[in-house]
Amino acid sequence: MPIIKILRPALLFSVLLLLLGCSQKQLFSYAQPQDSIKAKSEHFIAGVGIRDITPPPGIPRAGYALWSTTGEGFRTRLYARAYYMQGNNGQPYALIQTDLMAGSRILLARVAELVNKKTGLHAGNMTITATHTHSSPGQYLGSELYNKHASHKSGFDPVFFEFLAQQLAEAVLDAYDQQVPAKIASGKKAVWGLTRNRSLEPYSNNKNHPHVEQTNAAVFHEINPYMYMVRLDGLTEDGSYQPMGVFMSFAIHGTSIPRWDPMFNGDLWSYFQGDLQHQIEQHYSTSTPVIVGGFEGTHGDIAPAMPLDQSGYIWSKNVGSALAKEGWQLFQQLESSLSSNSPVRIASRHVDIRDNPVINNTTICDEGALGTTLTAGPYEHESPLLAWLPFFKQGSSRWFNTEGCHGNRLIVGGAWIQPWLEPKDSFPRDILFQLIEIGDLAIVPLPFELTAETGFRIQAAVENSYQQQGLTAPEVMVTSLANGYTGYITTPEEYDVQYYEGGHTIYGRYSQPYVSQHLGALTTDLLTRNKVMELPAQWQFRLPVRTFVEPQPLADISVRQVLSTPEYQLPAVNQEGFWAFDWQDVGASHIHLHQPLLSIEISRDKIHWQPLIHQNRAVNDQGYDVSVQRMDDQDGHAHYRAYWYNPVFQGKQVWYRFVVQPRGNEETLYSAAFH
Repeated sequence: MPIIKILRPALLFSVLLLLLGCSQKQLFSYAQPQDSIKAKSEHFIAGVGIRDITPPPGIPRAGYALWSTTGEGFRTRLYARAYYMQGNNGQPYALIQTDLMAGSRILLARVAELVNKKTGLHAGNMTITATHTHSSPGQYLGSELYNKHASHKSGFDPVFFEFLAQQLAEAVLDAYDQQVPAKIASGKKAVWGLTRNRSLEPYSNNKNHPHVEQTNAAVFHEINPYMYMVRLDGLTEDGSYQPMGVFMSFAIHGTSIPRWDPMFNGDLWSYFQGDLQHQIEQHYSTSTPVIVGGFEGTHGDIAPAMPLDQSGYIWSKNVGSALAKEGWQLFQQLESSLSSNSPVRIASRHVDIRDNPVINNTTICDEGALGTTLTAGPYEHESPLLAWLPFFKQGSSRWFNTEGCHGNRLIVGGAWIQPWLEPKDSFPRDILFQLIEIGDLAIVPLPFELTAETGFRIQAAVENSYQQQGLTAPEVMVTSLANGYTGYITTPEEYDVQYYEGGHTIYGRYSQPYVSQHLGALTTDLLTRNKVMELPAQWQFRLPVRTFVEPQPLADISVRQVLSTPEYQLPAVNQEGFWAFDWQDVGASHIHLHQPLLSIEISRDKIHWQPLIHQNRAVNDQGYDVSVQRMDDQDGHAHYRAYWYNPVFQGKQVWYRFVVQPRGNEETLYSAAFH
């Protein structure tokens, strides 16, 4: 669902904010490097890179706000994938896909600082996108508001932030180092039956959708069904071209895993990306891994098509794997349109909303606010009690003083009290508008959660600017949650109904027309000037800081030991069966979950062991079913539990064991054999 499922209930709201008012703030400042362009090339150039960004145990999970949990391990790993592209015209661009809740402008600034000297890239010609999994870490965003409310704990974690920045930068540098002459193709495909509209009443209030039926079936029709894809094939040593990377956008909330789950995971996107990667590599027998990454489209009111109250890994895999099959069809269709001739054009413009609330007679609020329906939560993820209270439940609005920029929205605490509870300066106010034209595709990344109709209207504004210049518009891919998080945007008509999405449109009723106007103007400027780079000389962020995983010294003596023999747990309704065993190891700051840790080995005599391979995939923690959870952490060591879900059975005379890779001074550890 949306990034902030549910903000803190009103009573806790004021108490926590008063306490946080005394938090230590730290200034982070980043200068904008000078723009540069490479020499023109006869050939389109591309490179890909990947880094693991799985956090240590102890970082809060973000997305479900107060109802989030602290991440105690991982079920599926989180990654950052980088795609470096250089057009025939010499213009470089890097898209960074992340298995995170959202992009981050401060993260973009830091990554640019780390890679600029070698690559010439900067914040204007890079984009950080996200899958919006609600089982990923928080505490890395560039605004105080969402470092406070995206998870159940508050504060910007500078240690974890620097880890993220370094990993993303390494992915970009890998992509840059591995650049080769390449071919590119882009396209889209309608996908039906895997998503549904969770806010049908606001959607049906749109003036261009007057006849939407309020039926159970209608929720599957009133969506953004399009999967967009960019395929990159690179030149190999034998002179042939081979798939090297894929990135795609699709509108679906990363909320198939329930909010009480304690594990980091990529949600349904892990299965979407992983299955598609496996299919491509098997079909083409690629010599190197194909980097496959996805990120959000205009998903604000779009949910996974799962049975109600049956969220969990089984349905997450069902939906994700089905999306991978759709993606494979699109990937194959793009083969015939691969081209080595693809110029790149970029327009980037920084806008401070509070200082610039007007464009072409369209005005938004110059101060952000939070609506009461936001605290009630969205459909299927409602807040206890608040979702049923008058003035908070979906559809609650005011009937007086509705002429202002916030329209009929009921403000948490009221317009006079909310600024005292949530200072205006804590709201995100800076927007990086971008338009990236790559061949026949225009990418429009935005830092909001956009509803389906909002996305269609922004797309229309971009297309109209091309038409006004006498040009045929390319395919326009509008994406959410890029380079930051700034709440939601609904259309004015959707806003008037005041569901969750309207309550979380922080800059008011006219946010969609305002953003559409900016994108239309930016498109026109790109077409007439060929390039737009309008960024301030410096970006500054003043944020309350807090370190969630304190560094611990390594013990002088070994702490690693087996604590239990593996035991099997039978599957329950909507649950998977698994083997599990416990061991003691180094503490959270040294377990390094972003590096391979667990695998399964197989033997027929308990003497000779080898890695278990199932369906051409190694059974280890790089896949879907081998995971780790911290159970306790004290005195410089921790108690962990290893899981092997959906285990393979190959007969009575076959034995298995868990293998734990070395950490610090600790040697490889093996569980007892089991079968």
